[in-house]
Amino acid sequence: MTDILDLPGWQVTAKHKSGDEYEIEAEYTVQPRACTKCGVVGNLYRHGTKPISYRDSPIRGHHVRIIANVQRYKCRECGGTFIQPLAGIQDDMRMTERCVAFIKDQCLKDTFLRIADHVGCDDKTIRNVAGQYISQIDANYHPALPTWLGIDETQIDGKMRCVITDVGNRKPIEMLADRDKLTLAGWLHRFRDRSMVKGIAIDMWRPYRDVASAIFPGLPVVIDKFHVVRMANLGVDRTRIRLAKAKSKAIGRGWMRSKTLLVKRTSNLSEKQGFNLRMWLDNEPEIAESYRLKEAFFDIYDMPKAEAIDAYSAWPAKVPSSLRADYKPLMTAMKNWRPEILAYFDHPISNGYTEALNGIAKQINRAGRGYSYEVLRARLLFKDMDKTTTLKVCEPAPLYEIQRKKRELRDTLLTQDGNRCRSCGGVFRSLEVSYLKPFVSGERTIPAVLLCSACHRRFHTEKVKDHDSDSTR
Repeated sequence: MTDILDLPGWQVTAKHKSGDEYEIEAEYTVQPRACTKCGVVGNLYRHGTKPISYRDSPIRGHHVRIIANVQRYKCRECGGTFIQPLAGIQDDMRMTERCVAFIKDQCLKDTFLRIADHVGCDDKTIRNVAGQYISQIDANYHPALPTWLGIDETQIDGKMRCVITDVGNRKPIEMLADRDKLTLAGWLHRFRDRSMVKGIAIDMWRPYRDVASAIFPGLPVVIDKFHVVRMANLGVDRTRIRLAKAKSKAIGRGWMRSKTLLVKRTSNLSEKQGFNLRMWLDNEPEIAESYRLKEAFFDIYDMPKAEAIDAYSAWPAKVPSSLRADYKPLMTAMKNWRPEILAYFDHPISNGYTEALNGIAKQINRAGRGYSYEVLRARLLFKDMDKTTTLKVCEPAPLYEIQRKKRELRDTLLTQDGNRCRSCGGVFRSLEVSYLKPFVSGERTIPAVLLCSACHRRFHTEKVKDHDSDSTR
């Protein structure tokens, strides 16, 4: 029979289901050789038993509780009593080591409340385990400066957090508690050798430029193209909003629904969209002029550097007085950040990955509903972003049969369960296709499901132990 407990030295004596929880009665069969208090060997005798309950990792979507009849011992030498040491158990948390490992593995992938619901414990326990685990991996985290440094910020919990990335290799490096100049400079000063950095990509936040010029003198500082052209799109949108106020509400709502036509490049419009936009611009000369200004600004980034510089310098003079208020933020930025904006033509680096990472940070924060800065930072830096699931068919079968099962099961199982193990509910990169028989009397047979390696082992231990068994296959 399958050793569902799969803990060394443990023997299952009974198992049953109570509501949504599996209860496994078990005893530890390995006797201690020496007293844990005085260390004397062989001078022990049994001193009664004590029932202790331990939480285990979930199976088949249910909580698991191990009811252990733990033997107590007394030492003839020192007179001290102690409970037999138990393999695979973390006594300070009343959990199996496997359950603690499950929490650690999931705490950077799933929400604390969902993990607590899977395990069957309080979410404070999950937070404590996650806090210890995060401190451990953070102590061993030693980032290196990249060739191209991306610096940006995102607002989390009402505070701007500085995000630092390797924009060349698209990797997160650090999240700082704030975006202040001293905080960023202090973090960069931790690196004695900064010669590998060839340039910095930033947005239009003056402290970033000040820190870059102080710590990396002479290196190019590039304002990402996205931040600049977005200001041009905002300019034409301001024109639309200003003119819509003088129109009827019906016209204003129609313009709002069609505003995407104004921010799209002419070359990206469909035939129908192009026709609608031309009709709009023919009837609204001021919006047409604003749209042409926006398109002319976008065209600058399609020119060679020498032509782009001339067009960049000439563009503000083309803005008529009626539209200057709409494009004032852009013209101010063009004046104040001219060297950094034009540096893009020598170093066409994009800070888009950093912007995308900011979006991921916001999603993590929303999902967690109140993560601390430490937890949010750990999830951003240490979470494995690769969600690719590896399917393994565990049944011994000819190659064509395995391929057939993969084709049939991939769509249905991944659509149904995603990257979650059907048994413990955890999120894993590698999942195995398994076929499960009832665990306790009265349970229905479970069809093919995706299991993580730990859950698969618990239901297929006869394969691991190389003996015949009436277990599931």
